[in-house]
Order: sequence, then C-alpha cells, then structure tokens
Amino acid sequence: MLLSYYQKVKPLIAAHRGLSSLYPENTLEGFKSALQFSDFIELDVVLNKDGLPVVCHDAFLSLVSDVKNHNKFENRKQSRILQDKEKSDWWISDFTFEELKELHLSQCINNRKSEYDGHLQIPSLKEIFEYFLKYNQNTDNKKGILLEIKDFEYHYKYCNINIAEIIHNFLQEQGLSTLNECSQKLPIVIMAFDKQVLQYFSARSDLPLAQLVWFEDKNIPTITEIVQYAKIVGLDLRLVWQNNQTHEYYNEAKKNGLIIYGWTFQDDNEDIKKLFDEQDIGKIYQRSSTLLQGIITEFPQEAVKFIL
Repeated sequence: MLLSYYQKVKPLIAAHRGLSSLYPENTLEGFKSALQFSDFIELDVVLNKDGLPVVCHDAFLSLVSDVKNHNKFENRKQSRILQDKEKSDWWISDFTFEELKELHLSQCINNRKSEYDGHLQIPSLKEIFEYFLKYNQNTDNKKGILLEIKDFEYHYKYCNINIAEIIHNFLQEQGLSTLNECSQKLPIVIMAFDKQVLQYFSARSDLPLAQLVWFEDKNIPTITEIVQYAKIVGLDLRLVWQNNQTHEYYNEAKKNGLIIYGWTFQDDNEDIKKLFDEQDIGKIYQRSSTLLQGIITEFPQEAVKFIL
C-alpha cells in the first residue's frame, strides 16, 4: 500500500500552488482547475490569529493580496524576522479568518494572465479538504495533496505555537492522520523545509514525509539525516541536474532509496531551459520523467502532454 500511495510507474504530476500559471497561487479555484491535469496539488499552510490553518505560501500578505489598499489594516504592518531576515509587512498571524476574507488575491509573477486578479480569496485548509473529499467520493482515481507546512520558527517565535502539532491535530480531527485513512479518502504527503516538522510527524504518524531541499540553503540536510525520518526528498531542480548530468546530491538520494520529487517546473522561466541546456520544454519534461518520481509544476496542463 505504501508505494502505490505516492509512487506510480510514471511520475506523479503535482500542480504547484494549483494551476498557478493561470490563477493567483493557492486558491480554491486554481486547485479545482488543476485537477484535470494532475495527480496531486501542492499547497502551503500557515496559521492565522486564531491558529486556523490557512493556505498561503508566505506568513506575510503583501506579495499576493491587496492588503496595503485597506486603510483599516494600515496599523497592522509590523517588522519581524522571517528566515533570518527582517521584513516589514502585514502578517497572517495578526488577522482573523473573517479579516483575511476581506482581501483579494492577484497573480504575483509578471507576464502571467491577470484576469482573475482581485476576484479570489485566501482559503482555509478545511475548505480545500472539503472540496477534495467530496471530489474523491465520486472517483477511483483519487486526487491527493502535497501539504507543505511553512515557517516553523516564525510560528514558534511570534505565535508561541508548534505549527506541526496544530496541523497534526487538525488532520486527526479530519480523520486524515494515518496512511490507511488517507489512502481511502484523500492521499496526503507532508512536506517541509524545516526538519523539525517532519521529525514531529515521524514520531506520531505513518503519513509519507518529504524533506524539501533548496539549492541555496546554507545548511542543506545530508541524505544520511533525511533517511532517518523521511522516505521522500523534494529537490530544487538545481540539485537534480547540473552540467548536463545528474547532481551528486540527487545521486546520493537515489542510492539511499529515497523517492525523489523535483520542483519547480516553470515553463515561462528561462532558467529551467538554461539548467537543462534545452529550449524545448517538452523534452525537459520527458528527460525529467526518467529521473523523478514526482514532477512539481506550475504548468500541469503542459506536463501532462509529455509524461505519459
């Protein structure tokens, strides 16, 4: 059961923050639209003022929302430390869910479609689960969620909360905290950059865990460390491919039997074409499908054409 849950003959296609090439990222509408092209959707979770899990990539609001245009929230702007850097912004942990629903989201990557800008809102994790559970009731081809838990240290420092504990308790309340429960209703993979999150889950749950690894991280975890608590590693593509060959970090992960996901495929970003020394995005997907068990992409509608 374990392998069939999150590894297939062909790589899984996971829609990064939904169909974010067309919709503002991490919206219910973007997730719905991605389902026809993908096996999983990937989303990010942070906590609001009430400790409610909400779906947003960052702990702050200015990048994706119109919060700065709301005079009533002007005095909420605060300077805090996030990932060792000081940032002045509006923080989700200072807003109730009702207040968050007053904000409207926009596309945050230039030159992408903006027709949905100003029309969509930040969803709660419960809203996403409710939609997916209902969707999966009517199909044998159940769609899953790569659930990335964000900013462990920020939540601990400013909210006095262990976000891993909050999400674990939430999954228990939803009846989705074990592999058996999820395989029947809603496949879930827990992902994080913060190994504290994954170690917390490893001690309490048999859900599959994925250690995310960023090329520019000053303290990249060793593969020897990762295999102690996770069976999946999600690699920055620069740790998958380098100088027209597989990267040594990828090789080590494969050697140690880890399932390997790669992120993020952005078809409209020239960097990925330079990395693979290839202008044809279809050929990049085809090559990657021989290397990876999971393709995390913002263009699942294109990936599905080449990963058969």
